[in-house]
Amino acid sequence: MGRNKQERMAVYRALFKAHVDGKLIEDIRRAVNKGLELGNESFKDEVEVLYGRRVRQARMGRPVKSLI
Repeated sequence: MGRNKQERMAVYRALFKAHVDGKLIEDIRRAVNKGLELGNESFKDEVEVLYGRRVRQARMGRPVKSLI
């Protein structure tokens, strides 16, 4: 990242100068707090197949009873 301590510090600080959109920050926080994947639907499909686990939030509440 740099040849000396000053260069490394400057490069490291530059990593955090970029502005991240508020919606993206919310999405990241929600995914991290709930242990879910962050990505588009095809990415989530691939992760579910590869790891055999759900990566989307499940519906809240009890399952609907069948009328039959």
